[in-house]
Amino acid sequence: MGIRARSLLAGVRLVAAVAVVTAACSPAGPATPAGAPASSGSPVQLKVWISGTPELDTAMNKILQQFQTENPNVTVTLEDFPFAQYYEKLTTAFAGGSGPDVYWIDIRTAEFAKRGALLPLDKYVTTEWTSDVIPVALQEGEWNGKRYSVPMHELANGIFVNKALFAQAGIAVPHDLKDAWTWSQLRDIGLKLTDRAGGTTTRWGFGSQRDIGDWVVLPYLGQNGAQPLSTDNKKASGSLDSPASIEALTYWGKLFTDDKIATASPAPDAFPTGSMAMIDAVSTYVIALQRNYPSFAYDIAPAPRNKQCAVMTGGFNAGINSATTQPDLSWKLVDYMTRVKHAQWTDESGYLPDRKSVVASGAKYKEQPWKLFLDELDQCGIHRPASSEYSFFADNFQAMAKDISGGADVKASVAKATSALDQRLAAAN
Repeated sequence: MGIRARSLLAGVRLVAAVAVVTAACSPAGPATPAGAPASSGSPVQLKVWISGTPELDTAMNKILQQFQTENPNVTVTLEDFPFAQYYEKLTTAFAGGSGPDVYWIDIRTAEFAKRGALLPLDKYVTTEWTSDVIPVALQEGEWNGKRYSVPMHELANGIFVNKALFAQAGIAVPHDLKDAWTWSQLRDIGLKLTDRAGGTTTRWGFGSQRDIGDWVVLPYLGQNGAQPLSTDNKKASGSLDSPASIEALTYWGKLFTDDKIATASPAPDAFPTGSMAMIDAVSTYVIALQRNYPSFAYDIAPAPRNKQCAVMTGGFNAGINSATTQPDLSWKLVDYMTRVKHAQWTDESGYLPDRKSVVASGAKYKEQPWKLFLDELDQCGIHRPASSEYSFFADNFQAMAKDISGGADVKASVAKATSALDQRLAAAN
């Protein structure tokens, strides 16, 4: 049940216009003519690329329309691609000397910065600008001591539970970080709520909304005081293969192998249809459940903890193409998207705000489950390695995790991944 699986077709929308054309028919390069600052009154065009759903498309279009109203000489076109195609589209465009002026970028910021496809933003992003941002949200946008992107929004994970099943079993659901289930408690609950008949599992006790990979598994390392790479992201040995990491991966793997309370390939919508009692899911899963299963009763507990709490966070950031001919205007738009309209964006998109002022002023963020997610973000948030070799890391980590969930020897799987990562990181640095 990968959250990134989408049927949305790539398309282009000319903001504040009726016509819609296909992505293939759009101009290839940054659409901004050189030497035409917005203040001059001369027509200026900016291209924005994102990866989202139709709902996100609508929310983003609204913001871009507002920007155009305040800057009447500026026309902004929005192109939206499915996530599975998005980074390939960006890579191809930049290799050909084209691409958008402004684009969404996630933990891959360092990769694109290393390629020269992102403009350093340090001249724009002041201490005053960052002081309003929850610290963990700033981590993905830095590389080699420079800032290349700024956060659009955030995500956090919680344990979504089937309310009826938990009530029948007499299991209380915590809502505060201090009461989060321990690893042992999570396992025991999963065992209690797993049902089997004739050798077939009819209900899994636990599962994950996202496919097995770093987003799902890294929090277990964090909860045990481990991390996958060194602090400077230059090697995996000493981190991924540490005793704390091995212990975490062993616990997680046994949920699939020895305990058999989780499956690596759950049925679509297993949780809301009753064939999974608990699911580790991102905060936007609330929106999906409300939309697709409005009568399904569920509750949300904090992510589990062992030695400490750790919750995966992240989301999209906004960056600027280093080849844009309008860097100042592009930053004006990025600032508008990420700061000026941040409250509107997070409210209409369903993502978590990363700005402290928006959290403080929003009434809904004082209510559950949003308060829980934001407490996790602020107190327990971790992030994936902000390395220029992130894609290589993610592929190798995912292969290792899938092997472990399938019963492979943990130490041998970790040793294989560690060796491959050390070689790649050494060559890159």
